[in-house]
Order: sequence, then structure tokens, then C-alpha cells
Amino acid sequence: MDRNRSRLASARARPDAVDLNLRSLNIFVKVAESGGISPAARLMGLTQSAVSQSVAGLEQSVGVQLFDRDVRPMALTPSGAILLDKARGLLLSARETIQATREPGAAALPKLNICLVDTIAGTIGFELVSKIQGFATQWSVQGGLPCYHNRSLLTREADIVISSDPLEDEPNLERHLILREQLVIVLPKDAAGEAQDLETLAKTRALVRLSTRTTLGRQIERHLRRTRIEAKSRVEFDDLQAVMAMVANNHGWSILTPLSSLLGRQFWPKLIFEPMPGPASSREVYVIAREKELGEIPKRIAEAAIESLNEMFNTVISRCSPWMMNKYRLPGITPDEPFRADVLPSASSTPRLPLRGSAPLDKLVRSS
Repeated sequence: MDRNRSRLASARARPDAVDLNLRSLNIFVKVAESGGISPAARLMGLTQSAVSQSVAGLEQSVGVQLFDRDVRPMALTPSGAILLDKARGLLLSARETIQATREPGAAALPKLNICLVDTIAGTIGFELVSKIQGFATQWSVQGGLPCYHNRSLLTREADIVISSDPLEDEPNLERHLILREQLVIVLPKDAAGEAQDLETLAKTRALVRLSTRTTLGRQIERHLRRTRIEAKSRVEFDDLQAVMAMVANNHGWSILTPLSSLLGRQFWPKLIFEPMPGPASSREVYVIAREKELGEIPKRIAEAAIESLNEMFNTVISRCSPWMMNKYRLPGITPDEPFRADVLPSASSTPRLPLRGSAPLDKLVRSS
């Protein structure tokens, strides 16, 4: 008994050296709940010696006596009663932690860092974050160019990116397609019909270029080279609203997509949209994450993004420029069929702005 008191006193003298483990806490709880060493050993399929040594080791570790062994059946000391209450909570938390680690999609993560391409952030960003906020306790949401987002994903500064660059050469990533949309032409309102002859348009009006720093800008340039269209140009921007402002003020024409056109909705009264003549060209947008790190969360974010895009297209595009409803594909919602070469719409394709005060539009379309 004296040696035991000496060991406990020595442990109390070294408070920073406490060595607890879940196994010894679990054994301690079983002994306290079952009323003794023998019944606890039977419940756990252990020898009495193993249970007794575990309890003694726990007492030595915390530096106090947990059971009064002078009474029968042995009873908890005041210190033991405190530890029993705390140990139950620790064991429950440990089980929840293990479960959340095995199934990350089933529990909210402490924090998620997500990067959104501008065309997503400025259109459905608000609604998307509202739908997925339960996946994490805290969120960091960034907009901007995909090149910066992709770098953040690869350096582990971002957990998920929604980007038009699928990072095809990077291994160990999971990619969920959320949108495929066709290129369209945007012109000043007084240039209706000029898109029918793209070669002549490129010679007579300046192309307001979207910078090749953007994924969409690089894709547009590839399409022009493939179709052998030499477009004269004096200015380029990496901001889609700036591109549309230039066209609206009669400084040229440009190439965009249905989704990107929504970023400059304030310029629609001065613009006209027309189909891209010749071979169809489209871009894709993906939810991208490191493979198998976040469970079902990337897939569920992709599903939420598709739902938000569908709501926005049906609310905005269908009412303002209905011919563009055939210019996008949403996985699981619209038919997965190839884009076809188009002719100009028979009616004016100038977007018709919805009535002021339309709540869904005020919420769904935001400037980036």
C-alpha cells in the first residue's frame, strides 16, 4: 500500500506526464459500471489480471486512487467518480471521431476551402453555398481565375475547385461534370444578323478578346484557329463584364457562353446574342477534388451545383433568350446529346429583361 501511495504521489508531481489511452479508460468504465474486476473481465473477455493491471496503470498515470478497495464491493473514490463522468464523454467523442473519419460525407467537416470560377461565383455562387453549407462548420469561398484555383488545389490550400480547367494531366483527382455549354456570339444591338458570316464580321468589326489567361479565352482562341478566322483586335480583358461593356458601347463583338452572359446582364438592352455559325464548340465546368479525401462531399456539391444551374437557366435564360436553352447540357437533367450547328433564331435574340422585382432573378444573378 505504501509503495502504491508513493507511485501516486510521484505521478502527481509530474502533471504534464499523464499517459492516457482509450483502452485503459474503457476498462475503467466497465469496472465502475459492472461493480468489480471480475464482472468487468467477463464482459470484456479479458483475464482478471489484465483488468487489474490496467486499472492500476491508470491510477498511476493520473496520480490518484480511483477505487476504494477496502470496501466490498469496491467503490469509486470522489476522483474516480469525476473520471468516470469525463471518460464516458471522451469515449463517445472518440467513437464519433472514428465514424466521421471513416465516412467524411456523413458529418460536417471543421472547415472547407472552395474556389469558384467567376462564371459560377457571379451567377449561382450564393445559392450554391446556401445549399452546401451544412457540409462544413466553416467555409472559405474564393472567386477568380481557374489558374490560381488549380494551383491552390494542388498545393492543398483549397479542398475543392469548380473550374473550367479539368486538370487532365494531374493524377489522383476526382472530377464531376456539372455543365457543358456552347459558345455564342455577342454583338451590339445594331449589328443583328452579322454573325451569319463570321469571316466578314471578323474583318469589319474588332473582336473584344477574353484574355488567354482564362480557360474560356484560350478555348475561344483555339476555336478561331481551328475555323481559320483571323479576327482583328485592339483590346482584351480577363473580366467578362468588361468585355460585355465594350461590346454594349459599340467597340466590337465577342464570343461568350450562355452562363457567362449572365455576368453582364445590365448591358443586355444594348446587346444581341446569336449562335456561333459552323462547327459547334463548347466548354465544360467541373467540380474537382483530391481523390477519396472528402468522401461523398464533392459529388454532393456537384449535384447541388447542377440543381442551382437548372433553376437559373429555367428562370433567366428561358425567359430572356429562350433559343439559348439548347446551348447547354446539365448531367442527369438535359439529354446528353451532341450540339448541332445552328442557324440564326427567327426572332430577335436581344435578351428580354424580366420584370423588375422578380425575386428569383434578384437572387440568382449577381455581379462578380
